[in-house]
Formats: sequence, structure tokens, C-alpha cells
Amino acid sequence: MILRRLTTALRKQDWFTVVIETLIVVLGVFLGIQLGNWNAARADDARAQIYLQRIADDLTEEIKIYEDRIAFWRQVSDNGMVVLDQAAGGEGLHDPWEILLAYFQASQVAEFYPVNSTFEELKSAGDLGLIRDADLRSELSTYYAYPGSESLRERPRYREHVRGIIPVRLQLYIWTNCYQTDGVRQALKSCPSPVEDAEIQQVVDRLRANQQLTEELHYWISGQEVAILIVRQSVATAHRLRDELVARLGEGDGTTQ
Repeated sequence: MILRRLTTALRKQDWFTVVIETLIVVLGVFLGIQLGNWNAARADDARAQIYLQRIADDLTEEIKIYEDRIAFWRQVSDNGMVVLDQAAGGEGLHDPWEILLAYFQASQVAEFYPVNSTFEELKSAGDLGLIRDADLRSELSTYYAYPGSESLRERPRYREHVRGIIPVRLQLYIWTNCYQTDGVRQALKSCPSPVEDAEIQQVVDRLRANQQLTEELHYWISGQEVAILIVRQSVATAHRLRDELVARLGEGDGTTQ
């Protein structure tokens, strides 16, 4: 319709009408582009809100896992310290079974694997720009780089060594009666000895006489303490980021510049 009027005006050399109709066409195109951009921006904002909520949920789950790992590593480290105190001739346990159990439980591991699927999805899709706040984007990128995470997945030489000395049937008893897991979280439990003290004492004597084993345990317990320090800092950062995301989502401000 507009093009027909514009053509007619050109034929009649009605320049005023030509200018008006041209302005109408240009304005219509401009408004159409702006509307498209506005709709795209709204869609991006909605996607950003969804992603930030998912990241907040990931952080909540990761905090739970971190706290579980701290508790478990503390159990492992405490068992290791019992063994090292015994090796140094200090006061401690006298029951042979409890000493052997401490040797074994000090070899336990609880590896940490990140809950970072949402952030990795954003990064691989090239959509990190949906998080428009540059400071928040930078903080999340730094957090999800997991500095020091290699120490949270170590399997020590001590683990292999001590389990090569303790008889398998005693190890199987420990797994069945002195340990529990739901597939994600682990816990160490007290349990009675399955055999006479004299038999256990023979194994304990072999363990105590092995200087290499003691040295490996020194290294392993030191690593556990470092892991706990790293994770405590990660927990504090995860709490802060999660709380910031929740506050932004509550304000509908997850994408603010």
C-alpha cells in the first residue's frame, strides 16, 4: 500500500508525499529492527536467569559434597595420626585390632569431582556473555578453574603399600563391617575384631616395623591436611557466589551490567 502511494507520488512529482512515505517506510523498518532486538534481549535475559539458577543449584550441591569430603578426610587424617603417634612411641591405642584398623582406615580416599556441568555448558556454547556482569563472570571463571584440585584426587602410595600387608580376609571384614557408603558419601565406623588379638598383633608388628610405610603415611596425612585447607577456602567462595546469585535472582537482576 505504501509502495503504491510512493510510486504514484513519484509519477506526479509530489515530493512532499514522497518524503513522508519514505520516512514512514524507514521508521517502520527501524521499529521492526528495534522490536526484534528487544525480543532477542528479553530471550537472552530469560536464558541468563535460567543458567544462573542452575549454577546456584550446582554450587549448593557442591557445598554439600565439599563438607562431606572435609568430614571424611578428617576421619582419615585422625586415623593416620593415631598410627604415627604409635610409630613414634607415644601414648595411644593399645588394642591390636584398633591399631590395625587405624592403619587401614588411614589409607581411605574420597576423591572430589566438580559439579560444574552448567558452567561448562555455558562456556562450550560460547554463552558466557549472557552473564553480563563482568566481575561476576570473572569470579565464576576463577572458581570453576579449581586451583589445587589435583590434590583432591590423589591415590597415595601408602594406600597400595598398607593393603599389600594386611591380609585380604581382614580387609574384606573391614569393608563389610567398618565402612559404609551410599555411592556418593562415605563414613568410617568402629567394629569389633573378627579374630584373636595374637593374630592381629602379628600383622601390627609387620606394619610397625616398616619404616617406608611410616614415611608414606607422613606424606599422605600432610596431603590430607592441605586438601582440607583448599576445600575450606572453596566452600567459603562457593557460599559467597551462591548467595550473590540468589540475591540477584531474587531481584530479577541476574544479568545487570
